[in-house]
Amino acid sequence: MRAELLAPAGTYESLKAAVAAGADAVYAGGARFGARAYAENFTEEALLKAIDFCHLHGSKLYLTVNTLLKDAEIEELYDYLLPYYREGLDAVIVQDIGVLKYIREAFPKLDIHASTQMTLCGADGAKFLESLGASRIVTSRELSLEEINAIHRETSMEIESFVHGALCYCYSGQCLTSSLIGGRSGNRGRCAQPCRLPYQAEGREGFLLSPKDICTLEILPEILDAGVYSLKIEGRMKRAEYTAGVVRIYRKYLDIVLAHGCKEYQVSEYDKKELMALYNRGGFSTGYYEMRNGREMMSMKRANHFGTEAARVTAVRRGSLTVRALEPLHKGDMLENTVLSGDTAQGASLSLKLPEAELRGIRPGMILHRTRDESLLAELNRKYIQTERKEKINGKLMISGGQPVILNVIMGKISISVKGEVPQVSQNRPLSALAVKKQIEKTGNTPFVFEHLEIHLEDGLFLPLQCLNELRRRALDELERKLTGVWKRNNARKKPHIKLPHNAERAAHRLNASVETTAQLEALCKVPGISNIYIECTILETPLRTEQAEKWAGLCHAAGKSCYYVLPRIFRADTKALYSGHESLKALELFDGVLFRNYEEFFFLQKYGYTKARIPDYNMYTYNRYAEEFWKERGIAQTTAPLELNDRELAVRGCKNSEILVYGHLPMMVSAQCVRKNVDKCRKQSGFLYLKDRKGKRFPVKNSCSFCYNVIYNHVPLALFGNKKELDALAPASLRLSFTIEPPEKAAGIAQAFAEKFVEVRNIEYDFGDFTRGHFKRGVE
Repeated sequence: MRAELLAPAGTYESLKAAVAAGADAVYAGGARFGARAYAENFTEEALLKAIDFCHLHGSKLYLTVNTLLKDAEIEELYDYLLPYYREGLDAVIVQDIGVLKYIREAFPKLDIHASTQMTLCGADGAKFLESLGASRIVTSRELSLEEINAIHRETSMEIESFVHGALCYCYSGQCLTSSLIGGRSGNRGRCAQPCRLPYQAEGREGFLLSPKDICTLEILPEILDAGVYSLKIEGRMKRAEYTAGVVRIYRKYLDIVLAHGCKEYQVSEYDKKELMALYNRGGFSTGYYEMRNGREMMSMKRANHFGTEAARVTAVRRGSLTVRALEPLHKGDMLENTVLSGDTAQGASLSLKLPEAELRGIRPGMILHRTRDESLLAELNRKYIQTERKEKINGKLMISGGQPVILNVIMGKISISVKGEVPQVSQNRPLSALAVKKQIEKTGNTPFVFEHLEIHLEDGLFLPLQCLNELRRRALDELERKLTGVWKRNNARKKPHIKLPHNAERAAHRLNASVETTAQLEALCKVPGISNIYIECTILETPLRTEQAEKWAGLCHAAGKSCYYVLPRIFRADTKALYSGHESLKALELFDGVLFRNYEEFFFLQKYGYTKARIPDYNMYTYNRYAEEFWKERGIAQTTAPLELNDRELAVRGCKNSEILVYGHLPMMVSAQCVRKNVDKCRKQSGFLYLKDRKGKRFPVKNSCSFCYNVIYNHVPLALFGNKKELDALAPASLRLSFTIEPPEKAAGIAQAFAEKFVEVRNIEYDFGDFTRGHFKRGVE
């Protein structure tokens, strides 16, 4: 069995701590293009140094390029990556399919890891990425052990999965919440974490979208048995002590599994408590590995660090409270929000002065948590941050009369030999073997320490100490150069280039619409200006059958409209099974085409020889011309423009082969969690409820039971009705209206208004009430 322990590094200090604690590899972000834009990240100089540091210590470094790149940015990617590629960077982690295409063309020897931001949920998606040259996939966090094992059985790709740290509420890569609410896009590494804020639903209030952190120590053997190769720890925004502490514990238990299997595997309560002390949100869960969803995975009472139980309140007075320590407390510890000024023994009492506002709600008997364990942090700092990791080497020093002194240094299979000066004959101050050995062993700030040093010294010889120092310095410098040199490359290809597209302005547009109910479909068929109707898969609670497909397609065709079927937002194994039967495949052929939303669906359609039109939806993120070209090379004639580009960026990208969404309540999250189930119970019935935020905004939530996911929509619709001039200039292939919660008569009225303005080119107005233009004018950073 092979396995890799993969640690986060938001700073150089964290990287060194991770390697010192036993990480086989680290992932880090450079100055650009990483999914943690607010981490300290690495300058070019620091990252080049980090690559060499990792290689010297037998670890690997993976660079995050796991954001979506605009056209102007992707042109800078070559010069950004080139120095790291030459230095020996081990892999890049990628979200953008255009970036994947670009890197594969420019840097043929660089491994590409498909990010969890690609929302890879099954073997079909893995096979597709494998065919493109990716060597590893980072699975969606929502997958079960069984689903991961299926990927392992059906592909030869390395599998990387998260085993510890924060868990997103939304499928990674499908979240626009931070983007739409505050303009900070998770797809651009700038998530503001609105999921950690309080919400209300169905009479219940709390942190309804805040999952607990995951800790998988207890099921580590099962995760490895499922086929996971790389065990990934989340936390590039965390401090170096957190990284060191989590890595050392997972290193300990991974080594136990690798050496002994399951027979001697047992996790100590002490180690679990240490992980809790470092960071937890209301305890831990094992994530989705063993359960589909549920409130057991959620931290709805508190969204930040819980810490560990440390004191019990014994008395509350005006301006102060008294507690009894449940375990030893130390100076510098933080008890809830209070920093302690001294030590307190277990069982002893402690008085704390607090403002009246902080005392409200505190009662005798309540447990207070220690949210910073100063002694633990100090220990981790001392062992893994202040103490430099040294690699063991062997050496042989030969000092003979009349011959230059020779120092041989060996590490693994690498051997270095350097020559120095010829020793002098000395009667009064001859060298001693002990003194020579002591001098050569002074490796100082180098990454090496002599495990064994053999001294061959003839009697009566002398060398100045600076000659021995220089000999050692040259040998260790050469050893370091040789160890890092084996990773260096100089075989990058020329910078790729695709010409910018040309847009031709148009006044009249082709207008399409998507519907989620039969009533909406019937209403839209009566609107003359609609050319194509997309039928959402959630219109049905049962698998797609030919009689429904015939009915819908017939209704559209009779009205002179095309009819497309919209595949699910997530295509996991159970969903694939719904569509793999002969009946469903036959039904798909009755439509004029399909709209697909993930790589699993594209591969599935390709595998079954689907020959009609296939359109990638906006969440396939064709941010740049390389992504557009990627789909064109695979027979895709039309894409959907992404929602986070403004009109100027869309003009650079080009829209003549793309559809632009101009109306609709935009999906902000797609989640395997179920709001209704978590605040009430699972009723096994699809429908809408509303999630209210602290500002009183009500977000529609649809639970789709057939596919077991929730979609949370924006509280106001996107409406680009007043932006006809800009849309004319973009000249897209078509415009789309997306209807979700609208009653049929309202949907028809909106469609009619858009048809009159954009198809018939009439100057009319329409009152949408509250609406947003999304990112059409502002864009994202």
